[in-house]
Amino acid sequence: MEKKKLPLSRRLSLGAMVAALTLLFLYASEVLTGFRFLCAAVSGLFIVILTEEDLFGTAWLCFLTVSVLGFVLCPDRMSWFLYVSLIGHYGIVRRFFRKFITVPAVRSLFTVLYCNLGAALGLWAIHTVAGVDALQQLPDIPIVVLILIVEAVFFLLDILYEAAVNLYLKRVRRFLLR
Repeated sequence: MEKKKLPLSRRLSLGAMVAALTLLFLYASEVLTGFRFLCAAVSGLFIVILTEEDLFGTAWLCFLTVSVLGFVLCPDRMSWFLYVSLIGHYGIVRRFFRKFITVPAVRSLFTVLYCNLGAALGLWAIHTVAGVDALQQLPDIPIVVLILIVEAVFFLLDILYEAAVNLYLKRVRRFLLR
């Protein structure tokens, strides 16, 4: 299906739908603590709808809206910090990388570096804003092993986003944009 410029009403309704679904899963990640990381990861996947339609302004507005509403509505802000520091804007930046960096190895390098930057800023924010020493919350395993696990999670996140993009383009888009 070829891309065409969507009318303002369609862009607003898509943005509102994505924001509502994202906020629902972000709230669920706070309430369903056993599924915290799964629901938080899924909350960041809905932005694929906006980025694949090249609605970057709407995607950033959606991210800011969910960030503000998530701060107000989420009872325990750990998933909110994760969303704001990495997951919420990862899909937007990832699409930007895919659009403008054509060499796959370079694109992967930038994606992982971006994830590392987001994780570092998230840890700093949790420490500075919430007063939580995140390093003491980590399991008692060597830091090198922990870094390797985090890098594997970043690659898994990238694979999950690619699957979400394919699902949207092949199955959902034709029904959503009728």
